[in-house]
Amino acid sequence: MRKLVLAAALLALATPALAQRAPPAGQQAVSSATRQFVDKAAMTDMFEIQAGQIAQQKSTTPAYKDFAQMTIDDHTKTTEQIKSMLPKLPGVQPPQQLDKKHQALLDKLNAASGAAFERTYKSDQVKGHREAVAMFERYAKRGDNPDLKKWAADTLPTLRTHLQHAQALPRSGPAPTVGSGTRK
Repeated sequence: MRKLVLAAALLALATPALAQRAPPAGQQAVSSATRQFVDKAAMTDMFEIQAGQIAQQKSTTPAYKDFAQMTIDDHTKTTEQIKSMLPKLPGVQPPQQLDKKHQALLDKLNAASGAAFERTYKSDQVKGHREAVAMFERYAKRGDNPDLKKWAADTLPTLRTHLQHAQALPRSGPAPTVGSGTRK
């Protein structure tokens, strides 16, 4: 009897999650690859917007402020585009908050200041945009949702531009060193 009650309780807990993922009549289920792509794209947007806002506050270099504003604007736009596609992606819900990895990066940015902030921000932006370009290229070539494939392909030029601009950000002060560099 206990096992039956436990099984019924587990089924009751799982039913809303299963119902949320079930596609409406006439719509195909969304693949895990598509779910992961939407999740990662939305997570990246969320991080880029928040990191850009921090850069707007902390950076003193105009090139960094301009780059931050560009990323805020463009990633806000792609967030809205993702949201507009959700009705055709049954059961897909983008994340509502940053995952641990992105939150740790944001915390590190918040803790830094001056030249150390700009070095960290630039490094994060170059790495993040390299990863985003690769992810969008993969989905544009091999994704299984035609609308998302087109969107990924259409978004790639913007991400490539972000990567180029991030790489071109000026160096910000000398890197910290240990000692004076001279030997006795």
